[in-house]
Amino acid sequence: MIEYTLIGLISFAIILLLISFFQKDRVKEVEEQVEQLTLSTMQQLYEIKKRVKALEEELLVGMELFSTEEQIWHLHKQGWTKEQIARKLNMPIDEVNIVIARNKR
Repeated sequence: MIEYTLIGLISFAIILLLISFFQKDRVKEVEEQVEQLTLSTMQQLYEIKKRVKALEEELLVGMELFSTEEQIWHLHKQGWTKEQIARKLNMPIDEVNIVIARNKR
């Protein structure tokens, strides 16, 4: 009787061991999902940072152009010649002429 019980327990243990090999590892699945989510989030964050940087550059360029135009117009109102303005702001005289013509309208 003890022999049958012992054989039954050993058989049951072997069956459970075999079943454990064929079961999916749920922890591994969760880890993979977390890894995919992390990668996805990092990619989205990278894209957002790239867009923000592009917008900041556009804004800075717009501000630089605006402040330069403002300076040109201000110097022109003070009576500076176009050549003097171009020299002072270190830019071509054609650009100074364009800004002044645009602001006279």
